Formats: sequence, structure tokens, C-alpha cells
Amino acid sequence: MKKITLALGSGGTKGFAHIGVIQQLEEMGYTPSAIAGTSAGGIVGALYAAGYSSDEICDFASSLNYSKLFSRKQNDAPSLLGLGGLYDLLEKYLGKMTFKDAKLSFAVTTVDQNTGSEYVINSGKIIDAVKATTAVPGIFPPFKFGDKYLVDGGILNPIPVSIARWMKSDFPVLAVSLSAPPEKWSSLPKYSVPSFVPVPQFVVDQLSQLRLGKAAESFIDALELMVNEIAWLRLKEEKPDVLINPAIYSYSMIDDIDVNEAIELGKTAVREKADEIAHAYTLSKRVGRWIRASNPPAKYLDLSNPTATG
Repeated sequence: MKKITLALGSGGTKGFAHIGVIQQLEEMGYTPSAIAGTSAGGIVGALYAAGYSSDEICDFASSLNYSKLFSRKQNDAPSLLGLGGLYDLLEKYLGKMTFKDAKLSFAVTTVDQNTGSEYVINSGKIIDAVKATTAVPGIFPPFKFGDKYLVDGGILNPIPVSIARWMKSDFPVLAVSLSAPPEKWSSLPKYSVPSFVPVPQFVVDQLSQLRLGKAAESFIDALELMVNEIAWLRLKEEKPDVLINPAIYSYSMIDDIDVNEAIELGKTAVREKADEIAHAYTLSKRVGRWIRASNPPAKYLDLSNPTATG
């Protein structure tokens, strides 16, 4: 098996495509040596780094209860939705596992909404790191850690190529973007409250007609466009060895997506880049990786110590 380094991008429920990407890479003889994840990429990366197979991660995705997925916890900070159902299931899979227990190198990115600082998390409890990297501002509650309110790293680093390269620069960095390419931005889907939120449908219908509902729709649409813009700017600058872009961008970040469809789109995207992936192991590409700088891309945050940053 040839080693690769993965940068798994943000995308909400579109993140199921990451499972298909990993499955197809394994079928083609590649195995991740390190994973950097943001948001949805952080969830899939955490499960894989914890030792779960791609098939077991598929079972995880299929077992999500969408009627409870966006439930709120008693102490959640103000937000449009919660992620109580997701966190309850992750507790069963990750429990008290720390980064030291991981089977391969793993890290996520998050942002302190008070200061705007980006942090790399690769120590402490894995589930806490996942909570930090999935807290989409305004939609899901931030993760409080010490004096910090941590939110989705995707607002600054939607596809953590720089982190992946810093972790394992000697192997090809494959970036998985769930963001729409620029030529598709004009036809992106508009946000609507998904059918599986834990609210009666008549309430959803009424909310969507109120000013608050319209404001939420505008905010989420703008957020998705912003993430797309940042993602493609950073990809242009950081230049992964291979860019994999599953054609799942016709969905918004909290759409009710068929898991099997998303997985197949991930597989298809990898098969389409088979030649590029193979070429990433040529001598010229290896030399390029040796001379490319791979300095630490952000500050560190140790989730086992609320006062430790670097």
C-alpha cells in the first residue's frame, strides 16, 4: 500500500463523500498516513484515525438519526441549531479517546471567534476537537474551552492542505474539496430548513416566512458562498499534489443527503483522478515535496490544558 496524506474539507452533510474517497483510495492501493480535517472532514478523519475502517464509518453515517441530529443540549450557547444527536453518537465511537490513542497522525483546525485566531488541535480528547471544528458560527453552538469560544475552522481554512503538508510532507497531499468550483457558484442551491430538524413542519413553514427565517436563509447562503471563495483561494495558494472535488456541491451544508449517493460521488471523484494520483509519486514530484516549506501553519491548542497554546 502506498502512503498518502489527506486534507479533508468542510461541507456539513456533504462530508459523507469523504467516506467514499477513502474507500476508493484503499481499493486502489493507497492508505492514509496522516489526516488533517476541517468540520465534516474532521468527523470522518477522527473516526478513521481512531481505527475504524471505512466500512465501519459508513455504518456510523447510516446510523445517524436525523430526527435527533440537530437537537440542542441544555447548556448550548445561542445558535440556530444544535448537534446533540451527532455528539451522542460520537461518544459511543470515540468516548475518552485522545490523540495519543490514534492509529495515525491526525489534526483538526478551529478558530477562536473572539480573536479570529486559527488553531491546530492535535492533542487532548478527540471528541472535543471534533466539537470545536464542527461549530459552524451562528448555526451550531461554539465549543467553550477556557476563555476561548471555538468555531468551525472552515471559516478560515476550509481544506487544511497546509496542516496536512506540515504533518507528513514526504507523501503526496490529496485535498478533498466539497466546495463548488467557481464556474458553479451562480447555480448554487439556496438554503431551506431541512425536513429532519426537530421541529414540526408547520413551524418550519411559518418560520421560513418570517423576517428571522429569511435572515437565516440569507446568512447561510452567504456563509456557503464565503467558504467556497476562501476554499478556492487557499487551494490556489497551497497547491495540493492532487485535488479531489466530488460533484456534491449541488447540495447545501445541512441538506438531507443520501449517504450511499454521497459515498459513490466520492469514489467517482477519486477514480477520475487515478492518473494524477499515480503521477504524484514520480521523482520530480517527490523532489518538489522535499524542497517545499512545511512550517507549522497556525497556533497550537492543547485540549488537555486550557492554558496551553503555542
